[in-house]
Amino acid sequence: MIGLTVRVAVVTLALVVVTTTGAEAQRRVRGGRAVRVERPSVGPRIGYDFDADHVFIGGQLNLPVGHRWGLVPSAEFYPGLTGSPYRLNVDLKYHPPTVYGLFYVGGGFAYLHANGASDAGANVFAGWEGRRARPFKPFLEGKFVFADNTSFNLEAGLNFPL
Repeated sequence: MIGLTVRVAVVTLALVVVTTTGAEAQRRVRGGRAVRVERPSVGPRIGYDFDADHVFIGGQLNLPVGHRWGLVPSAEFYPGLTGSPYRLNVDLKYHPPTVYGLFYVGGGFAYLHANGASDAGANVFAGWEGRRARPFKPFLEGKFVFADNTSFNLEAGLNFPL
């Protein structure tokens, strides 16, 4: 099963290399005006799963697919628990039109694996993400995962532009 995780990491890294843009944020012309599109970013995350009553660590990619939309594949590992549990997520994130664009909502697909068994489910989340103040963007997120067992997770991390 570790081979599958390595393959997922290699494919994800290939996607990042293919989608990486220049040093400046992309600008697209929409309706006669330039619209800023964020650069792809990558970063670590740490969180707490209230169902498993355990801390997890992981990482994510942020791949902008529009002015307010982003594709966010991520992986979370639960060190110290028996059965080597992990969760892979593929989420779509949306920043509603607010004054500073700090808040976001989203949902997506979750694949959970533990003790040789796997389960697929869905998740919904909402969070806060810092914007352009530093060379990194911190985030804080609450996520519900719906699978065999519904769980609530609190997550935090940093995103570094590529």
